[in-house]
Amino acid sequence: MVFRIEDKYRLELYWSTVNYDMEGVAKLNGAYFKGPVLREVAQLEQQDIMNLDFKDQYIFMVPFYYVAVLSWQGVNQTVEKISLSNVILKNKYLNSVPKLNDDDHILIDTKNHEDDKHQCYLSYPSYLIKFDGDVHNFRG
Repeated sequence: MVFRIEDKYRLELYWSTVNYDMEGVAKLNGAYFKGPVLREVAQLEQQDIMNLDFKDQYIFMVPFYYVAVLSWQGVNQTVEKISLSNVILKNKYLNSVPKLNDDDHILIDTKNHEDDKHQCYLSYPSYLIKFDGDVHNFRG
């Protein structure tokens, strides 16, 4: 899978552990955002959501587009890192696709989410990345 994300639009979501306690829900413990885009981002809301569009990566595994809802309740924001509390990732197919590993992370393209364009785009193109920096390839 080939994709390009301009460095200034890169947002990365990391976590220390992930738990699957409920169907369709992954709890991301110790979650935080990092990446070059943090130099430009406004203060995040303490409670908010992002729609992460994984369709390019999971198209062969689910019958419809795979958009997962990332939500959080609590933010501690600095220029270098945004720590998140009570983070969950939800999608009805979450338990049908390979589980997230503790050493994975998600790469998010924020290109179309600058103030003048954000309202026109409902989701963020996203990719599940392995511990070694390669994109998970689920095509076989």
